[in-house]
Amino acid sequence: MISGLFGTGTVTNTLRGGLDEASATHRTIAERVARGLGRSAAADFSGALDASMANMDEELTRNMAALADTQLRYEATARLLQKSYSDLRTAIRDRG
Repeated sequence: MISGLFGTGTVTNTLRGGLDEASATHRTIAERVARGLGRSAAADFSGALDASMANMDEELTRNMAALADTQLRYEATARLLQKSYSDLRTAIRDRG
């Protein structure tokens, strides 16, 4: 019975997998952002081409947008999982 509530293919298992995936994606994007910030801080601005800097800024902007998107997806999935657990608690309480 418990595996039917938390096992493979259940809503809670799918949502937990979604949280794990979103967390890994968030970590990857955050690393790209950190590398991008490190490159821009270490760049020799006196000799850098404007086009190169614009390209780095554009890449950083895309990564920051992806980071925000991933964060929103993570929060939405966490809320769905919280609701699922809340419904499960209510069902267990009402049976007893």
